[in-house]
Amino acid sequence: MNFFVKTNKEKFIDRLIAWVSGLKTMGEPPTLTASSRLDKVRGIGFGIAMLLSAFFGSIFVMMPCTPLIWLQPKWYRRLVDRLVGFWLVMPSGLMEYLFGVRFTVTGDHIDPSHPGIIIMNHRTRLDWLFFWNALFRMDARLLTTEKISLKGILKYLPGAGWAMCSNAYMFLDRSYENDSARIDQLLEYYARVGDIYQLLLFPEGTDKCPKATARSKDYAEKKNIVHYDYVLHPRVTGFTHILRKMREENYVDFIYDVTIAFDDGILQSEVDLVKLGVTSKDVRFDVRKIPIADVPVDDAEVGEWLRNLWAEKEERLRVFYSKPQGERQLDTHEGALTFDLTPKTRLYQLSIIAVWMSLTFTWMYFFFVSNYSFLMAATTIIFYVGLQKMYNGTEMLISQIGLEWRKTQAAKGKLE
Repeated sequence: MNFFVKTNKEKFIDRLIAWVSGLKTMGEPPTLTASSRLDKVRGIGFGIAMLLSAFFGSIFVMMPCTPLIWLQPKWYRRLVDRLVGFWLVMPSGLMEYLFGVRFTVTGDHIDPSHPGIIIMNHRTRLDWLFFWNALFRMDARLLTTEKISLKGILKYLPGAGWAMCSNAYMFLDRSYENDSARIDQLLEYYARVGDIYQLLLFPEGTDKCPKATARSKDYAEKKNIVHYDYVLHPRVTGFTHILRKMREENYVDFIYDVTIAFDDGILQSEVDLVKLGVTSKDVRFDVRKIPIADVPVDDAEVGEWLRNLWAEKEERLRVFYSKPQGERQLDTHEGALTFDLTPKTRLYQLSIIAVWMSLTFTWMYFFFVSNYSFLMAATTIIFYVGLQKMYNGTEMLISQIGLEWRKTQAAKGKLE
């Protein structure tokens, strides 16, 4: 623990540096705050397209699948995993073709055939969107096997929130007392009813916005530990709980330590993406694969392991941002791979984008000309909003029914 403790002299130097730099991290690229009118039109168009495709997809794709929740829970899970993964190709692909983002992905391959945990520093609220591009470059199947831990409020987004609930994403209130039972139920569901998944976690708990950075600085001063410039201090309680539960379920083979960095500019949120129509143009990922046997078992030791990992991540990012723009490279390890799109995967990506855009316009047409479509929309809204009120989310009903089905199948000796 001494590694994190600062002397009074070091704390004085920290305050002096913060005052001189205006409380800003000098090495990072600037935050994007302005754009042209054409950029703003592009951003609004992207936002509308995503909302409409998610809204109509929930009506015409997700809703017809719902009887399987009760009839065949395992079939439902596998079908929806693939449908949502198919949709994720569109927003992630448009980041490249509409916004011109370049992705550099290095490190170890994430294996979709082994359950695992993915942990990543949370620099912006768009990190999960950018990460879909990294997964697609490694293996398109990863878009169907990734689950994400998200802020609970996101489940209430019309269309997109409903689809994420149907996909059994883990929505948390960021309160361990409220979240622990929900975490356990969903992890049991993944392990016993679902397929093989990799759960994406942001141990910092929130993105590194100015407000969160200030809170992290106050926390560091209160605890007399180092204040980080490029990451936030990780919250170890939730991570240790999830890891312990996944070990109990024998459902974790690897932990993937992912570092994200930006070379040319930082856009803080999805709201800014839609409002400004600009984003980071050069996004870097590096992935390190850690066998679960190399991770401590004791909760206290796991917490210390995670803190040390974040200290290393801070130093890696410090080195990255100390170099001039255009010369920055995330350090990686010997034998690391580089992942890029092949002509075949690029064609696959473009084809899926075209299919989803075509379907969205088709569904929109039928929505306005067909009374049946309007009835389907009303039914869908009532269904998802009702389940949010009654069960705190569709994912909780789905997991509850799935676990009950599994017990019944086990009693009958019919488990696969």
